[in-house]
Amino acid sequence: MITGHIEESLEGGRDVKIRMAGFKKGLFYTLRIEQVLIFNTTSNQPVNDGIKPILAIQDIYVTPDLDSLLKLTPRLNFSGQLNHGTIQGYITGKRQGVVIFIAGENIQINGLPIIERTGVYGDGILGFNYQNKDQKGEVKFSIDDAKLKGALTGINVLPLIVFRNVKGLLTMEDTITVNSLAMEGAGIYARMKGIIEKNDFHGDIEIMMDSSFDLYPVLQPLLERYKISAGYYVIPYNKKI
Repeated sequence: MITGHIEESLEGGRDVKIRMAGFKKGLFYTLRIEQVLIFNTTSNQPVNDGIKPILAIQDIYVTPDLDSLLKLTPRLNFSGQLNHGTIQGYITGKRQGVVIFIAGENIQINGLPIIERTGVYGDGILGFNYQNKDQKGEVKFSIDDAKLKGALTGINVLPLIVFRNVKGLLTMEDTITVNSLAMEGAGIYARMKGIIEKNDFHGDIEIMMDSSFDLYPVLQPLLERYKISAGYYVIPYNKKI
């Protein structure tokens, strides 16, 4: 009964399904969940063996914050493991609704389904902060020591391996706004901005590079029609993701 109520509350009618395994109660209202699986699916589509989770979180511990109970703003703190890294955060109830905050660090992107579903593969260390408040979500993230595979979709001459660091800021309401998705390498900097709606991205890619970039002689003539100024290019980017 408890797990069913939690799953339905967190799903909230969105195209997300949550399943818990190994739910146990501890002393002083603490909870332990061996595994939480998060699926991306339509509200009418059941979760079965044919659908793979986009996230699998292990060893989650949930503890009530006693001070918050006295202030009549009940808060639950939690922590867990995600792909060799850690997450921690809290859920609290306020008059405006539920507030959720989650922070993750030292998470390996290799083998992380929610990343690989975007077409990005390789190695790197992911850190992020996520907050949902007043029915608006915001996530800030970074990937350090990146060794990515493949190429930037739609600009296949630009391999992702040239980028060593990635930073992003997204806000989520009815649509997802990519405020900034910046990728940096030796002699090159790329930034995406736009809106994601129904799995379609509409926006622009800015590319800034100089002659120290290894692929400059190859890319420079190919990007000439997008040139704004020396070494600066803006490319309209509309893709299904």
